[in-house]
Amino acid sequence: MFDILELLKADAPHPERRDELMLFGQFIGKWNVRVVFYDEKGTPTYDQKGTWAFSWVLDGRAIQDVLIYPNPSQAMSARAGERRIGSTMRWYDQKNGLWRVIWMGVVSGDLGVMTGRQVGEEIWIEEREKDGSLTRWIFKEITHSSFHWKGTVSNDGEKTWKIDQEMWAKRLPPGPSE
Repeated sequence: MFDILELLKADAPHPERRDELMLFGQFIGKWNVRVVFYDEKGTPTYDQKGTWAFSWVLDGRAIQDVLIYPNPSQAMSARAGERRIGSTMRWYDQKNGLWRVIWMGVVSGDLGVMTGRQVGEEIWIEEREKDGSLTRWIFKEITHSSFHWKGTVSNDGEKTWKIDQEMWAKRLPPGPSE
């Protein structure tokens, strides 16, 4: 047997792509998050705490994260097997000058194939849905110790946007093995 996690992890960004990789590399570490989902009218329907952790992977050429928060259908349990959990893989596509982003929501069954880019002081991740709507997730108000993440959707050619989800993140101090 081999330890796939040992093969996956990396200690730092790949030196040939360090500058480009730092757009998302700035999030490396563990974060406490407040996760809020909204209904069609913009009313909060879910508001719980969670954890979001980012790490270098694949020889430092990509960044993988894991997002965990309580599952509303399991009496808000955050225990393994009873929580919402998913992972995103992000890597910089030099040929096209943008980020490739794949989200796997292993509890919800969601799979997102997106692109990402810097827009001013924000990071936008976008996905065109099968119905033609555009989903945009935005990392904003980014500092070393916090950021605000906002998910929106436009069903009318980007004339108006509805909020779908938000997260407020606070960086946790590194653990003893980090």
